[in-house]
Amino acid sequence: MAIALLLIAGRLYLPYWVKDYVNTQIGLLDDYSGGVQDIDINLWRGAYKIQALEIYKQEGGLDAPFAAARTIDLSVEWKALLNGAIVAEIDIYDADLNFSKTQTGEGAGWIGLVDALSPFNINRLAVHSGKITYIDYTADPNINLFIKDINATATNLRNVTDKENPLPSSLKISGTSIGEGELLFEGRMNIFRDIPDFDFGAELRDANLTAFNDYGRAYAAVDFEGGTIGIFSELAAADGNVTGYVKLVATNVTVEAIEKEENPLTIVWESLVSAFVEIFENQPKDQFAIRIPVEGKLDDPEEDLWSAFISIFSNAFGQAFKKNEDGTINFQDALENN
Repeated sequence: MAIALLLIAGRLYLPYWVKDYVNTQIGLLDDYSGGVQDIDINLWRGAYKIQALEIYKQEGGLDAPFAAARTIDLSVEWKALLNGAIVAEIDIYDADLNFSKTQTGEGAGWIGLVDALSPFNINRLAVHSGKITYIDYTADPNINLFIKDINATATNLRNVTDKENPLPSSLKISGTSIGEGELLFEGRMNIFRDIPDFDFGAELRDANLTAFNDYGRAYAAVDFEGGTIGIFSELAAADGNVTGYVKLVATNVTVEAIEKEENPLTIVWESLVSAFVEIFENQPKDQFAIRIPVEGKLDDPEEDLWSAFISIFSNAFGQAFKKNEDGTINFQDALENN
């Protein structure tokens, strides 16, 4: 009877002990602080849920938390047991990450926090309805770029299955950008290398250019009155070397009409931009595009700017670039470039 009472008391106290433990681990982060509101324990499925997580930068950060989540569910990945592996899976709901020049998260010790939260290595990670924001209050006007409605899944991170595959882990991310563009990022990777190998493709479709006007004013002194933009990319890396490209395709672009009260230099610059786009767009498609090749070391890749410049002419006076990935880059290309 006494043992049963001790077990019951231990089970009742366990969520409070885990909550204190999690808050203590968050407190060990360098220059960040925060905590969780509650912990739910599910012993029968080998899991616990973290409720209402918020982490703030202590000095010089934003008013918004660096990281927040409504619920984080950590549990044993039972399917992996069939392959003889004891690993964990994590599902994060309503995640919110807020970056700025002074709030990057660098050097805080996040890996140590994740290791402390999960007794086993994480093999599957999923994000449900997340958001990532970049804010720059030092720019004039302020910059606020975001991707919302993020759903992401990373599987086989601990190489439980498909062990002979040089890129055993998969990653898929979807979301909606500022300007209501549709984002899709998908590929495979090997995170066990000192510098991970990967083969990724990404598409951002039909984002409204006018939504980027704050960014355009701050960094290019340009306002857009209309148009859409798509960004398409393929990148592959092996042994620390990367190869690929980034392609931008803008359609129906109009630069904001000149107003008399504008700065004269702004008038001249916007006129030049408008004329350049008009001259070097593909007239039948009303499309301006550029394709930038990327190659070199992963930590310091080189952009082939001459080829990028030539690509403007290729789109304008040849066949218009397609609004999708070219399908010309794969992991073998990265291996051959070593």
